[in-house]
Amino acid sequence: MCSAAIAFAAISGVGTAMADRQAQMAQWSAQVNAVNRSNAIAKQNYQQNLSITKYREERKGEVWKAKLAASAAERSGFFKQLEINQLERDRASTANQLKLREKYTEAAFEGQTKLAESIRASGTVLASGMPAGNSLLSEVNQVERELGLLQAGTRAGLEDANTVFAISEYGSDLAKYSADSRATNELSATPLAPGAEFAPLAPIYQKAPSKPSMLGSIMKGISTGVSVGSGIGSGVEGTPWWKV
Repeated sequence: MCSAAIAFAAISGVGTAMADRQAQMAQWSAQVNAVNRSNAIAKQNYQQNLSITKYREERKGEVWKAKLAASAAERSGFFKQLEINQLERDRASTANQLKLREKYTEAAFEGQTKLAESIRASGTVLASGMPAGNSLLSEVNQVERELGLLQAGTRAGLEDANTVFAISEYGSDLAKYSADSRATNELSATPLAPGAEFAPLAPIYQKAPSKPSMLGSIMKGISTGVSVGSGIGSGVEGTPWWKV
């Protein structure tokens, strides 16, 4: 039959071991919960950042597609404007050519008329019965001089018409160049593809602590039991405490 000291020592040791084990398990459980909570928050934040990055990427793509469509429409209008400018240049050139042709046609008819009048004047002089000599020759030369002056005036008028035509053509070319340059300067640059969003850094999860060993609690219980037994049995001199 065991002594009272052993009984008290055993009770104290077991109680201390259980209390210590419960305290260790409570602390370990709190640490595990804290680690799990921290990892859950890190995972949630990472997933949210991934969703935000994905949204930004999609938004950038949509904006870029809209810019590309607007740029395509703008360039279509640009080439249409160049076509219109060329048509206007051709129209102005055709009008200038018609004016020059009219001048040549007018000069040709006027030249034929003056030539016929000169021939009739010469015939009139010759048919007038004027005696041959210096007077007749002078009259004929006068008619020819008048015809020459008229032809020289016609040539001068045609040269002026050619000069006006060249100036008009140069003006038409300059107007087309100015219109083309204005359309080119108003043209926007082709939109560049947007840069990619940086992916969020993956979280570094914490590792939960290992479950505490029972050996420490057992040893603490044994130490407490021995200490209590020793305290109880120390009053009996010469007798071990576990025999008291």
